[in-house]
Amino acid sequence: MNPSNSSRKPLRLSRRLPRQSWWIAAGYGGFATLWIFFSDKALGWWNLDSRLLIQLSIYKGVGFVAVTSILLLLLMWWTFGTIESGYASLQAQEAEIKTLNRLYAGLLQVRQAIVSATSRDELFQRICRVLVENGGLRMAWIGWHDPSTHRIAPVAEYGDDLDYIQSLRIYGDDRPEGRGPTGRAFRDAKPFVSNDSLNDPVTKPWREGASRLGIRAVAALPIRLKGEVAGTLNVYATEADYFREQEIALLAEAATDISFAMDNLARDEERRQAEALVLSERRFSDAVIESMPGVLYFYDMQGRFLRWNKDFEEVSGCTPEEIGRMNPMDFFAPEERPLVKASIAEAFSQGESSVEAAFQARNGRSIPYFFTGRRVVFDDRVCLAGVGIDISERKRAEAALRELNSTLESRVAERTGELQAALVRAESADRIKSAFLATMSHELRTPLNSIIGFTGIVLQGLAGPLNPEQTKQLGMVRTSARHLLELINDVLDISKIEAGQLDVRAEPLNLPASIHRAIASVKVLAEKKGLTLTAVVDPEVGEMVGDRRRVEQILLNLLNNGIKFTDHGGVTLTARIADVPESGAGNGSVPAAVSIQVADTGIGIRTEDLAQLFQPFRQIDTGLDRQHEGTGLGLAICRRLAGLMGGEISATSVPGQGSEFTIVLPLRRQSSP
Repeated sequence: MNPSNSSRKPLRLSRRLPRQSWWIAAGYGGFATLWIFFSDKALGWWNLDSRLLIQLSIYKGVGFVAVTSILLLLLMWWTFGTIESGYASLQAQEAEIKTLNRLYAGLLQVRQAIVSATSRDELFQRICRVLVENGGLRMAWIGWHDPSTHRIAPVAEYGDDLDYIQSLRIYGDDRPEGRGPTGRAFRDAKPFVSNDSLNDPVTKPWREGASRLGIRAVAALPIRLKGEVAGTLNVYATEADYFREQEIALLAEAATDISFAMDNLARDEERRQAEALVLSERRFSDAVIESMPGVLYFYDMQGRFLRWNKDFEEVSGCTPEEIGRMNPMDFFAPEERPLVKASIAEAFSQGESSVEAAFQARNGRSIPYFFTGRRVVFDDRVCLAGVGIDISERKRAEAALRELNSTLESRVAERTGELQAALVRAESADRIKSAFLATMSHELRTPLNSIIGFTGIVLQGLAGPLNPEQTKQLGMVRTSARHLLELINDVLDISKIEAGQLDVRAEPLNLPASIHRAIASVKVLAEKKGLTLTAVVDPEVGEMVGDRRRVEQILLNLLNNGIKFTDHGGVTLTARIADVPESGAGNGSVPAAVSIQVADTGIGIRTEDLAQLFQPFRQIDTGLDRQHEGTGLGLAICRRLAGLMGGEISATSVPGQGSEFTIVLPLRRQSSP
């Protein structure tokens, strides 16, 4: 079909009269003949005089003229009506031909755009423009469906002077905004036409905006991508009843062409992505190959090199063209070739192999290498891919190690003697240090006890009355002396333990009584800080064998620590009987033990500080602004004393919530620690 060619043919007047003309002439001749014949014959029947006969003849002629005039008028009315109707039909046909011509021209432009466009957006924009400029439409736009929101959003438009298209909210589902021409065409997958948009209820929600643009007819046609409807072509005309069968057929062709173009663009994009992926993978493989340490090689069963890295070229000193003509055996000395050839055969037959051999460069230099090879299939060919690592450093290290091994025994013996002498000196120095500390602690305790005693006498007024300031100052002296005495006692204890001079007794003791004595000793201190002090002793806890003085020393130290580092809440001591499983394999267990927990609600200890909690002279609260006094020896002494009595001590804590110290002591001592 080519309407443009048919419109250019000139109209020719036919020389043949229409069939209707012959019927009109024959009818008129017959009527005139019958009129003349019968009217003259009728006048002859009457016997009239000539004068009257002449008058009647005149009347007869006038009647004939009147009747023929009426008949002629009717014939002319019918004829001109037919001509006017034919002319109007001809004008309508000419208007439709013009419309079809413009749409056909637009379709040709659409196909040209499809051929030349390189992207979807460019294609859609050119299609909308040619449909308006060449197709004679008022406005055109293409909507694309978003599966996540179901909205059919405009991706290209032309002819919209009032931004009408961008204000549309059209959807592909059955919501109210999806029941217009666009939504119906999308869901039904076929064209939808509204040739009277001002009165069609389907277009009512969008009527106001369309009316401002002068739109009277709307058509929406589905666009497919890979067989599925993915969008719509929407066109508008300013004339009602614009989109008839032939117009819709042309527009449907345009939509089909667009769908075909979209499939081509999708295939081109997939091809470009595949090519880009292949190129990216090739670049990645090249980068991996070039970044691998050592030489990399890839050759077939005939020994033809297919691929290698730059390191292979640099080590061998050969150009790529030379390597392509060489055989793997060309890079080894004659004495090395049998071993290498056997390894290659093993790789092809068994799947993989490795060998140590000297790689021979073009300049004759031999370098020790460790070669690995693996059988692979490439392009239906069995090939070998492998890597060679320079082991010169390893060879030198092995030689040095062999030389070292030859002199190692004498050097080990010499060093062992030196270490043994150093150990003896260190142990001797440690014993001297501990003995010195123990001696000095005794020497210091005697004058300190005298200071504390005489200060107490003076404070009691036995040497005379004191004023308030003197009482205050002497009280500070006694407090400092007692603190110093505690420090010296701790140093003495730790020194005795380290020197092995501290004896731990093993005698029956009443554990609940020891617990209550320890509680009573610190009760005043707890009440002074407003803390609760609670002891929960299980009825099963009774007598045990141990050193009462050291047990109570541990309890006092733990209780004092709990009170010292607690400002709110309280301290709770809990004692119960516990069976401790025996370490190592076996079904036995250590005899019953007593477990004592001292828990507080104080500041707690950070996890990273728990490791140094039981080390001598280490305190968590350190620095010039420390808030709690102490030597840092108390917990270390507690752990050593617990160990001397066959027990152990541990701690858990949550910063800001409190700490819990647990000491486990056996009820019966089995052997000396």
